[in-house]
Amino acid sequence: MNQIISKRRSFLSSRKNMGQRVTIGFAGIADFRSFIGQEYLAGVMKAASDYDLNFINMAGAIKYSLFDDIDFINQYLKTFRFMKAPLIDGLVTWASSLCTFIDEQRVINTFSALKPLPMVDIGYLEIPGVPSIRIDNSISISLMMEHLVVTHNYKRFAFFGSTISSPHRSRCISFKDELKNLGLKEIENSIYMAKSLDAVDIANCVDKMCHSFDLKNRNAFDVIVCSSDIIAATVIEELDKRGVYVPSDITITGFNNQYIGVTARSPVTTVDLEYFKRGYAAVELLIDRIMNPSLPAETRLVPTSIVLRQSCGCFENPIISAGNPYIDRNNMMSDKNIDTNSSEEELRLYLMTQISKVFPQQTEAEVKEFIDAIFIDIYDKVEPSAILRWFQRLLQNYRKENPIINSVFQETISSLRRIILPMVRENDEHFLNIENIFNQMRTLVSVFIEYDSISAKESTYLMNNISQIAMSFATATSGKQIQDVLRYQLHEMEIPGIILSLSENMTKDLGPSSVELILPEPSFDIKEKLPHKVFDPATIPKVFLPRGRRYSLMLEILRHSDNYFGFALLEIGNPNIAIYDTVRMLLSNALYSVYLSQGRTRDRSPLITEEQIVGILNIPVNQKEAPKSGLTVKQITNYLMDHLDEMTNLDQMASDLMVSKSHLVRRAKELTGYTIQNLHERLKIEQAKSLLLVDNIKLTEIAQRLGFQNQNYFSSVFKKNTGMSPRAWSKRN
Repeated sequence: MNQIISKRRSFLSSRKNMGQRVTIGFAGIADFRSFIGQEYLAGVMKAASDYDLNFINMAGAIKYSLFDDIDFINQYLKTFRFMKAPLIDGLVTWASSLCTFIDEQRVINTFSALKPLPMVDIGYLEIPGVPSIRIDNSISISLMMEHLVVTHNYKRFAFFGSTISSPHRSRCISFKDELKNLGLKEIENSIYMAKSLDAVDIANCVDKMCHSFDLKNRNAFDVIVCSSDIIAATVIEELDKRGVYVPSDITITGFNNQYIGVTARSPVTTVDLEYFKRGYAAVELLIDRIMNPSLPAETRLVPTSIVLRQSCGCFENPIISAGNPYIDRNNMMSDKNIDTNSSEEELRLYLMTQISKVFPQQTEAEVKEFIDAIFIDIYDKVEPSAILRWFQRLLQNYRKENPIINSVFQETISSLRRIILPMVRENDEHFLNIENIFNQMRTLVSVFIEYDSISAKESTYLMNNISQIAMSFATATSGKQIQDVLRYQLHEMEIPGIILSLSENMTKDLGPSSVELILPEPSFDIKEKLPHKVFDPATIPKVFLPRGRRYSLMLEILRHSDNYFGFALLEIGNPNIAIYDTVRMLLSNALYSVYLSQGRTRDRSPLITEEQIVGILNIPVNQKEAPKSGLTVKQITNYLMDHLDEMTNLDQMASDLMVSKSHLVRRAKELTGYTIQNLHERLKIEQAKSLLLVDNIKLTEIAQRLGFQNQNYFSSVFKKNTGMSPRAWSKRN
């Protein structure tokens, strides 16, 4: 095994043996209907699985419907409160994904504030001191243009890009440099940069090009190199409207290998930016960073590759392979290969070498089983075929982790034919039998692809079923009913579990909350701890997270417009990320109705104001302190405010805030000038003043709300702090 991989696994194993399995997160904003976000996420999750890491997806989804919040970027920034220890040990960041919504410097500052948390970035934005996984735009453009020149002998190039982001501008510069490297002239007015990726802006550039040049029959250009598949697909469509056809009149190439390139009128030849590999590599680099935080920040480049499709004049590899289905039986094996007079042992050794190359992921025992199947089918002709049965298991196992069977398996079958058929070329009966088995294998792949197509339609049914699920949430009129809906409907949406933490009141910011529900139902020793107050989202006790196994969770902050209710950690089962955002919206809407009907709002609750707290402390509550200074004023006062109905308990407070009792006492005195007990008492008295101004609240009720033993003791403490009795203060004010 690779030495670096061995070191990683040894480190992770030791952490797991200590009961501290490493947990990583993923942060960024994506439209998860787009494959880029899906591929990044898939790569990160696969690496987390391979290395046995816990994973929390902290990525935000671009709104899926008109009913979602418009100001989702500021809502998403609340998620950064979770991005720290002890909840996670490290973070894969996609910082540049936020640049569409806020300026680059603010993005850099936002992620830089997460230090010293180990991070690795996969976008194009440079965060000082943070290592990154990148692709080389220059080499990628060079690969594409070299193919166009060497394979197709194209000489006249134009470029279509956008000023939308720095990678597009970088690709334009690389295009110009590569023209010089290839000894080609840059044609005047051959570079067009749209101001956005909107179809209207790209169409305007196409208009300008068509007014300046005759693009029919390659009169002006051989090729238009585009900086993205979105641009390439739009250019193809716009040229088609003007009677210019791809690839017969002109060649178009793209960049990014996006889904839209596959669905274009002429499927787009493109550069695969290896998003999956980059996500995977980012996790490996992050593990290295967690192992050794002092490592210098490096940039690792992941090689890209060309995906040949029809827009450049080529045909896809499966089409080429299918065009040569029959092998010349008289010239099948070169002198270097085994011949038909070889012994079975020699044939098996030959097959082991060749088939291991075709199935590099299979174990030696599995390859031997396949070789046994070959000999069974040649000499015993079992029904159904032993080869077919083996291949069926391969596809079934593949579908466990990859919901869609792809055309790669057709190429695999072509490779197997080239290896196996030469063995039986001199026997017509054996040759036809094996050839028929390969035809069955091809049909099996097609059947699975058809099943996947049906499955995609079924997922549409699931989304249609959301209306019924939404009604279940809408009819819930209490917290208990909402929990009952979650117990049933999460199963319907293929979500294995949830950890639900809710605030006492809906608030204008994400504040303290209590873990109220864990599904699947936890053991009794855990259940009896509920509800459990969480004052800092990142300090949710690990005992509430899935125990004894690796987990993958989706973080959703529960909100309705600018009202917050807490958060949910949903266990990832269904691969459709939009489902989890849908749960967030449905759950938030239900909570809003319940909180509103029960008067559980900060505006309606006579709570002490921040101005009153400032008056007590005579310092700003949100004062900035050194990163390593420990507890903050806000943490201390928030905790005490949430325990106004209780007696002061230093031991419990220290435990909840995850500090020692001595540190708590010392830090509180440094920051506030009070002991914890005195500060708690002052806050209670300020709260009492607010309550005394509310009609129809008796002194006994106020005393009870504030955790005093009786009314007389409350009155005594109140007079000690204000110089007058509660009744006298109430009349005066």
